[in-house]
Amino acid sequence: MTNLEKLIQKLKPENTKLNEPLSKHTNLKIGGPADIFYTPKTTNELIEAVEAARMLEVPITMLGWGANSLVGDRGIRGLVIRNHSKQIIIGDEKPYTEKEAEDEEIIARWAAAGEEEGGRKMYDFADLDYDESDKPIVEVKMDSGVDLPFAINYLIKQGLTGLQWYGRIPATIGGAVFNNIHGGTHHIDELIKDVKVLAPNNEVITLSKEEIGAGYDESRFHTSGEIILNVTFNLRRGDAEKAKYVATEWTKRKYALQPSNSCGCIFKNISNEEKEQRGWPTGSVGYIIEHQLKMTGFSIGDAEISSKHHNFIENKGNATAKDYLAVIQEIQKRAKEQLNITLEPEIFYLGEF
Repeated sequence: MTNLEKLIQKLKPENTKLNEPLSKHTNLKIGGPADIFYTPKTTNELIEAVEAARMLEVPITMLGWGANSLVGDRGIRGLVIRNHSKQIIIGDEKPYTEKEAEDEEIIARWAAAGEEEGGRKMYDFADLDYDESDKPIVEVKMDSGVDLPFAINYLIKQGLTGLQWYGRIPATIGGAVFNNIHGGTHHIDELIKDVKVLAPNNEVITLSKEEIGAGYDESRFHTSGEIILNVTFNLRRGDAEKAKYVATEWTKRKYALQPSNSCGCIFKNISNEEKEQRGWPTGSVGYIIEHQLKMTGFSIGDAEISSKHHNFIENKGNATAKDYLAVIQEIQKRAKEQLNITLEPEIFYLGEF
C-alpha cells in the first residue's frame, strides 16, 4: 500500500475527493487534478489531516480561493487542502483609550491608491479612505477557512468595521493573511492581533502581529511551512453604513477594471527609481505592456492579455496552464529584450506543468 493510499484511509471520506480537477477550484478555471482534494470542515479536521500527511511524508498544498495561483495542467501531487472551517467568534468590546501608534509603513512596489495605466487612474481609492482609529476595538477570531467576502458583509451587519477596504478580493482569511493583502492604502496586517498556526513539528502556537513578518504581498508563511488555523483581528465598532458604502463602491470600481477569469496582476510593478530613470509617468506594468511593449490583444490559445488592465491575463474560455505560462514568458522575454527590464511574477505556480 502506498503512502497516498494510507493517507486516504485516515481522512474523512465525506471530505475527500480523488483526482479532483483543480480547474473547478481556481479563479482562472485552469488546473489539472489533485491526487487527493480534501475539505476539512473544522480546525480539528484540518490539524488531523496535516498531521497524517506529514507523518506519511505526503506533500501538502493549501489552496484558498485559488485566486492568485496558476495550477499546472498535470495537477498537484499529494494532498491539496481547501479549508472549509468557518467559525467566527466576536469577543467583548474594548473601550477606546488613545490613538494607537502608526504602523511602520509598508513601501509598495506601485501606488496602490492610484495606480495609472496609460494615464488613466486604475484604482482611485483616496476619496474613500478615512480614519477609524478613534473607534472602540472589538476582537474577532475567525477560522482560516472563512471566506473574506462573507466576513466583510457579515461583520458589517454586526456593526464591526475594518475589513471594508478589501472588497472584491477573492480570498479566505488564511489566504488573505498569508499574502498580507492590500486594499487601497490598507494592508490586512493593520487589523491583526495574533495568528494561531500549526508549526512544522505539529505544535500549535500563537504568533503576534509583529512575528508574522508582514510586508507588501508577503509574510513569513511563504517559507515557514506553518499552517494558519485562525486569526484574531482588532476590528472597530465603527460607522457600519459608511463601511458598507466603501466596500460596495470599492467592489464596483475593481469589477469595472478586473477581468473575472484571471489570477490578478501577473507582475510586480517596477520601482519608483526605475520609473524615474526612464521618464515614464508610472511604474505600472500594465502601462509598460500596453504602451512600451504594445502587446494589446496578444494571446496564445485562449490566454489573452486583458484590454481592461494589461497586467492581467484572461482565460477567454479554454486556456491551458501551458498557454497562460507562455503568455507570461513572452511578456518577460520582450521586456528584457526591448527594455532591459526583468519582470517578476507575483502569482504562485502550483503543481506540475
